[in-house]
Amino acid sequence: MAFIPSIVAAMEKRVAAVPLLVSIYSRIYNDVINKEIALAGIGPLDRVLNVGCGGIPFTAIQVARLTGAGVLAIDRDEKAVEAASCCIKALKLENLVEVKKTDGTEPLSYPFDVALVALQAEPKRKLIDNLMVEGKPSARLVFRSPREELSHQYDLLPREPSPVGEVTQTQVTFNKSVLYQL
Repeated sequence: MAFIPSIVAAMEKRVAAVPLLVSIYSRIYNDVINKEIALAGIGPLDRVLNVGCGGIPFTAIQVARLTGAGVLAIDRDEKAVEAASCCIKALKLENLVEVKKTDGTEPLSYPFDVALVALQAEPKRKLIDNLMVEGKPSARLVFRSPREELSHQYDLLPREPSPVGEVTQTQVTFNKSVLYQL
């Protein structure tokens, strides 16, 4: 695991059960997630898959709160799933967000309208291929693309398929979110 992603993962697991710390930590992602909600056109009737939710599933939390959509938040790290489950319970969002241990590269049994994929989730090629099979017809996939200078820390998006849209992001680790559509 690369240095930056491992530090982020460890920090999220430590603060996941404290709602105040989750709120403070999540603020840096509010603008990111708002832009991704608009990019993918997420509404209350959508079923959303959040791949690579981490210990603080801030994407799942924000999507559920802002849109009312049901969200399945997944991660391959057992400790992250435990922390995310505690976080969702502490925030009383169990009716909108479910957390499950899996990595998004295998069959999901969750027909989704939108998948929001974390920067740290990998391998990107296998994720895109599987999500294109698992999603409902016309499903939208949103991936975060790392800044060029950090491309050695994160798995890069493949050249194909071509995205159908993107939004600029101002995060330290990534500078855009890209949209693919089935």
